[in-house]
Amino acid sequence: MERKSQMPRILVVDDEEGIRELLETVLRRRGHDVLLADSGRKALDVFRRERPQVTILDLTMPEMDGFAVLKQIRSVDPRAQVMILTGTGTSTEEQRARELGVTDFLQKGFSLQALGAAMDRVLSYVGSPTDSIATKPTEEPRRMEDRRKFPRFWVQFPISLLKEGVIIAEGTIYDLSAGGCAVDSQANVLKGDYVGLQLYLADHQGSTTPLKVDVAAVRWAIQQKFGLEFISMPSGDQERLRRHIKTLQTTSR
Repeated sequence: MERKSQMPRILVVDDEEGIRELLETVLRRRGHDVLLADSGRKALDVFRRERPQVTILDLTMPEMDGFAVLKQIRSVDPRAQVMILTGTGTSTEEQRARELGVTDFLQKGFSLQALGAAMDRVLSYVGSPTDSIATKPTEEPRRMEDRRKFPRFWVQFPISLLKEGVIIAEGTIYDLSAGGCAVDSQANVLKGDYVGLQLYLADHQGSTTPLKVDVAAVRWAIQQKFGLEFISMPSGDQERLRRHIKTLQTTSR
């Protein structure tokens, strides 16, 4: 049966009634059809029945926590967009969630601006609500697989953005993987643009020789934040980045 709403349907899962009510109010004002669940088990029942395009999932709940729910969601639909809602998330918990293919994070105590920005990021990955699993673009499973293959780390590094070899802006990475990153910068870039990068990652000797990305594609861009996919980089720098990621994996365990 065709859905009446043209906006993605969103499932909100949280054992705190106040959080559920706040998210429901804000999301309905944005035009979304909102479903609610106050426990992990109820969330899975709703998810299997309604197949929401986006799930906002509390990490810490009694009986069945967010990790267990996320695993079950992934078994039902590997392409579902899931935003983790957490108040006390540690780097280890974040890494564990990213390995399960979480799309984004939202800290409790969020501002309406932060919620709007996080929703825009997540919704940039969502197709039409009427798309069936059979008609989803082939790049979506690949994107989810890439997130598992290249675990992301919520760490910050300074960067320079370049066009045609000229620095156009400075910025900060806040979500890094071997395959891409997210950036906070005032650079004037749009989805579909291509830029170069210099990442200032300290090596084991404390050196900050820039690591270079020749070409990175802008996959999403909102409010001075944007996501990049690394398209081309020197093999030596690529290896340096992979070593750095491996170090982060080790230290986050």
